[in-house]
Amino acid sequence: MQETDTVTVEGAAPGGRKEPPKAVMYGFLGLIPFLLVMMLVGVYTVSMHQPTPRDLPVAVIGTGQQAVGLADALNAAENAPVEVRTVGAVSEAESLLKRREIAAAFQLPTRRGGPATLYTAQAAGMGQASMSQAIFTGIAAQQGLQVEHMEIAPLPPEDGMGTSAMLIVTAWILAGYMIITMLMQGAPEEFTLRRTPAFLAVWAALMSFVVWFLADVVIGAVGGHAWEMLALGWATIFSVGLAQSFIARLIGPLGSIAGVLVLMYLGVPSSNLGLPVKAMPPFFEWLHGVLPTPAAGEALRAILYFGGDGVSGHLLVLALWGAVAVAGSVLLDSLRGRKKPKHQLTGREEEAVDEAADAAAVAAVPVTA
Repeated sequence: MQETDTVTVEGAAPGGRKEPPKAVMYGFLGLIPFLLVMMLVGVYTVSMHQPTPRDLPVAVIGTGQQAVGLADALNAAENAPVEVRTVGAVSEAESLLKRREIAAAFQLPTRRGGPATLYTAQAAGMGQASMSQAIFTGIAAQQGLQVEHMEIAPLPPEDGMGTSAMLIVTAWILAGYMIITMLMQGAPEEFTLRRTPAFLAVWAALMSFVVWFLADVVIGAVGGHAWEMLALGWATIFSVGLAQSFIARLIGPLGSIAGVLVLMYLGVPSSNLGLPVKAMPPFFEWLHGVLPTPAAGEALRAILYFGGDGVSGHLLVLALWGAVAVAGSVLLDSLRGRKKPKHQLTGREEEAVDEAADAAAVAAVPVTA
């Protein structure tokens, strides 16, 4: 029998595919971290580097000519930082503040020589309360008035700056995003329509408990509301995981970039938990109503500070993200006639992108404001 020598062509990958040049491989390795950094700097800088109030909803208390005239003058001002309505009584203004429909309410002096009164709700956002106070303090100074500040929804002592909600929600989003990214890279055989939701359900329960335990029991940043936080944390992590699963099925390893952009880099600024969206470009105000990060943040704020008032609409946003993601994943797998995602690249190019996505996903934790 004649022996046949096997000739290995230099630069060829297993299976006869030609290995891409090293420059291409290094380019793939650097592309994802490069894009992550650029998106982080770009999005966060555009959204928060120069916060300027724009149509911040406020109220002037009173029905007299003076109150109506102040409201009309503020609304007529060019590039007005506030959008003013008039209300007839302090109780009505307090109700609007607690429902987060206005950022502040201003009452002109009720007696000659008396002070004006500014009502705010810090629990609805320290940023908007501070901006409202600065605006109306300036207006009062122009009219030679002193201002008394009345806080109708103060932040609790354990969270005096109101940052706990933003950090907790960031942890939930990160838990849902990262586990799918790691699962896709480390155990792709488990990344199926049947196994992924079941795995996510268990993971979401575990991480919801861990985040609550650290934030409440260990650190003491929140007080009470354990069951509500556990349930909301589970729903957030589960729906975000499903969303990232769909993104990964749709575009493969590069889904780590798309996921962190949508869920974190766009989600955190538009959450209204740091700076008010009314002080950012209008695009972020629109994102506030559609992304899961703002939905989870506003739901948590409602639970922690407002007795759950208004939470249902935000839960609906989370549910829609999960439902659309499941439907999209089923449709994709049905169209492709398989259950496991197939990357668009082949050979060493696929391997290079996978390694880059894996490493970049670990470093994709954004800087929160």
